[in-house]
Amino acid sequence: MFPSTGPEHRLVADPPEPLATDDFVLAPLRPELLDLDTEAYLASPDVIRDHSCGRWPVAGFGSDDNLPLVIRHWSDHQAKRAFTYLFLDPEGTSSLGCLYVQPLFPYLEAMGADARTLLRYAGGSTARVSYWLRQDRDPELTASVAERLDEWLRTKWPLDAYLYRAAPEEECTVYALDRLPLDRVVIDLPAEQHSYLWWAADVRIVS
Repeated sequence: MFPSTGPEHRLVADPPEPLATDDFVLAPLRPELLDLDTEAYLASPDVIRDHSCGRWPVAGFGSDDNLPLVIRHWSDHQAKRAFTYLFLDPEGTSSLGCLYVQPLFPYLEAMGADARTLLRYAGGSTARVSYWLRQDRDPELTASVAERLDEWLRTKWPLDAYLYRAAPEEECTVYALDRLPLDRVVIDLPAEQHSYLWWAADVRIVS
């Protein structure tokens, strides 16, 4: 649903198998899942508005508008530049939201991070992670998603580090991330127009 990375960046060579739990399963967002993605988006205008800091939803948005975005995400996924997943119910019949695992470093460069920040996250596979969950489902899903997602990222992904990003308005997500063994960090990004919150999970990063 949001802009993807450029062609010159690849995040990891071998992403793990998608996560599957009793509460949800992850599936790479591909064109065959267009209708499920669009339906979840249209069911969650408040969540999407908070997640995008007011940029979405767009009036009249539908499957025809969503298709080129889904194709772009799927192209990035196949090229291993960035990875977008749907949270599906265990039966795979309904989308519960969307997960984005994208390279962090090019974003930091584009947003004007200082040399110390760029050096810290250079030279490895470091991800920027964000997600949203649809607003018409059980709120308890938020805690389950945060816990299982973090375990999957920490133990299965070949990453040097990953940082979660959330808008302050995403109160349920912020609360769930604050309960995890993560460090709240402040990143100065002069070109970023939105005041995002950040949580760092250092896996193998060099200090």
